[in-house]
Amino acid sequence: METTKLLPSELKIFNFAKKEVSLFGEYLISSLPRISEIAINKEDRVKVDLSFYLENDKTPCVKGIIELNIVLECQRCLEALQKHLKVNFNLAFVRNEQQAEELDSQYEIYVIKEDELATIDLITDEILLSLPMAPSHNYECNLNKDKQEIVEEKRENPFTILKNIKIADVGKE
Repeated sequence: METTKLLPSELKIFNFAKKEVSLFGEYLISSLPRISEIAINKEDRVKVDLSFYLENDKTPCVKGIIELNIVLECQRCLEALQKHLKVNFNLAFVRNEQQAEELDSQYEIYVIKEDELATIDLITDEILLSLPMAPSHNYECNLNKDKQEIVEEKRENPFTILKNIKIADVGKE
């Protein structure tokens, strides 16, 4: 069993699983492009722990934990929304759906074409899957502060003027 502190840029899926490699390290949110687009706190850290192994002596798998504090924009009040994420996942890497059918339901299936996968892509995908679709506070936010009293304006019916017009004899020339 190998243990490495630094996360490589590419994960050699089958090779790492065969050797039962464990990797752990940290990233800045700013180094994860798709996450930094939505996060307000780009300088905070993302902790990653990955353990590779073979299931049934043939299917490469990874058990992982990703932990971070992320600040998103609340979709109701547009204020900062802090979330602590601890993403636990257990992935099985397969080449096709048939291979996936042989596996236990405890695995999330990850269909791959190559034996290598970009580390940042794997981490980013797992974080994005754990985020809410429309992040919002668990309470009524600041919407109550900003609500203005809605006053219904009583408007005159535009057709009332027509009732005062006398119908002219159209047939006379």
